[in-house]
Amino acid sequence: METSKSFNQEYIEKARILIREILEDTKEYDDWTQICFSMQNAVQAAANIWGTSSDEQIDKMKAFITEMVFAELSNLRQFDIVFKRK
Repeated sequence: METSKSFNQEYIEKARILIREILEDTKEYDDWTQICFSMQNAVQAAANIWGTSSDEQIDKMKAFITEMVFAELSNLRQFDIVFKRK
C-alpha cells in the first residue's frame, strides 16, 4: 500500500513491534500499560479505527501510544499517595 508520506523504515518496524506487543500482550511493560485503563484495549480500539497495515497508519498508532503514555505520566504526577507505616 502506497502512502503520501515517506517514513523511516526502522521507525516503522519498531512502532509495528510495539503495537503488536501491546495488542498480543506478549511483553510485560512497566505499570503504564496497567494504570486506570487497559492500554491493550485502547490500542486495539485505535487499531480497529485507523488500521495498522500502512506506514502512515502505523505512524498514527505510534503517536497515539506516545500520547497515551504522556497523559498517564502526567496523571501519575498529580496522583498523590502517601504510604505510612502502621
